[in-house]
Amino acid sequence: MFTDIKRTIKQTSVYSLGNISTKLVGFILLPLYTAHLLPEDYGILAILQAIMQILIGVFGLNLPTAMMRWYAPEKDPERQRSIVFTTLLTTLFVAVLLSVLLIPFSEQFAVEIFKNADFSTYFVFLFLAVSAGIINNIPLNLIRLKEKSVFYITLTTIKFTLIILSNIYFVAYLKIGVEGIIISELIGHLFVIIITTPMMIKNSTLKIDVAILWEMIKYGAPLVFSTVFTFVLTLGDRFIIKYFYGDSSVGIYSLGHKIASVINMLILQSFQLGFLPIAYKKLNDPNAKRYFSKVLTYYTLILVFAALTISLFSKELIEVLALNSEYWIAYIVVPIISFAFVLKGIQYNFALSFHYAKRTSYNAVIVIITAFANVVLNIILIQKYDFPGAAVSLFISVLIMMILSYFLGQKVYHVPYEIFKISKIIFVGLLLYFISLLFTGMGLWIELFAKAMLVVLFPILLYLMKIFEEIEIKRIKEILSKFIFVMHK
Repeated sequence: MFTDIKRTIKQTSVYSLGNISTKLVGFILLPLYTAHLLPEDYGILAILQAIMQILIGVFGLNLPTAMMRWYAPEKDPERQRSIVFTTLLTTLFVAVLLSVLLIPFSEQFAVEIFKNADFSTYFVFLFLAVSAGIINNIPLNLIRLKEKSVFYITLTTIKFTLIILSNIYFVAYLKIGVEGIIISELIGHLFVIIITTPMMIKNSTLKIDVAILWEMIKYGAPLVFSTVFTFVLTLGDRFIIKYFYGDSSVGIYSLGHKIASVINMLILQSFQLGFLPIAYKKLNDPNAKRYFSKVLTYYTLILVFAALTISLFSKELIEVLALNSEYWIAYIVVPIISFAFVLKGIQYNFALSFHYAKRTSYNAVIVIITAFANVVLNIILIQKYDFPGAAVSLFISVLIMMILSYFLGQKVYHVPYEIFKISKIIFVGLLLYFISLLFTGMGLWIELFAKAMLVVLFPILLYLMKIFEEIEIKRIKEILSKFIFVMHK
């Protein structure tokens, strides 16, 4: 059990280190963006990036995920290479077709969405970036399957270094703002495709497996609906904020969301990258369900600790990173979105039951129900409370999705999750955050000291509440002893 968990932690930690560099790029770019882009421009960028993510998610057909599901249990190397080639060729066809069909209508998109035909070039580069992004998901998922996490983070780190240098050139030197940022995304995607081409050739064989392709499409089709409505859930609020309050509110909300999404980038995405290939390979092990259960408990602990820390220091962080004081009010949504990501991480684990049982249609139904609830909540809350209403709507919607995923997931693939422990961890995190509000207005240094003490208090309270089992405490002490020994040595 602990060997499996250590393997999961190792893979996830390596991905997390890579994602730290990725997120650092985002933070490095924040002063650049806030110095050269008005809140309205940042709002336009947020809308374009939302469209990009939606198109990549939808037209990717979830084939990279399906490829992993069929490749992982397959023992025949020749058949594995055929699965890779089949997936890659299908994805190339879809990506090229997408650009051919959409680029001629770039001006119409600019007029319909932004009421400005001058933004048509934004959409030309956006559609090219989408096509490239769809393609490069295939080699990135193949690297995950082979558990080459170091290669993965090296590749993505270089990619995002290239993006940041391109951003500086286009935004600060050429002064082309939003267009330059989209071009930078395209350059990053093309870099990955070029670098991974030899690996894709080596791991492919010129054989299309139509039967497997059909099975993968049937597996991925419900996930396309899930993807669409997941984006409605996570990105639709920008469009509703734009409708009621304009691009400036979108920009401020997007900044707060970006700060909170550190949790998404460093923990949620890292966990998904490292855990899913291992989970698929462990499905037939007798201890698989207990392994899944313990992983979620530890995962929740890490998520809540991160959410608490980011929530406590969000105000100070935004004031340091945002050079334009118009952005500073964004801090009020960070705690709400941060804890929404905690629930999203837990929900992801619950929803994996549908993947284990190959019953992905359940996942689609849940996401569709939640997305509709989110749209209704957004319309009501944003109209009344501006962009903070979007954060509250997101939290409630993810909570609904988590509850539905748990009860339906347990029916198709039961896992004895430690729900009581998970609930206590979340309760402690929220309690400490609300305690921090009592120190508001007492002065910067008193507030910082109090917040730091609350962070330290978090694991202590969990220990006193007997969250950890005796064997877990023993293992933690062993790890700490080894660490202290190495440090003294």
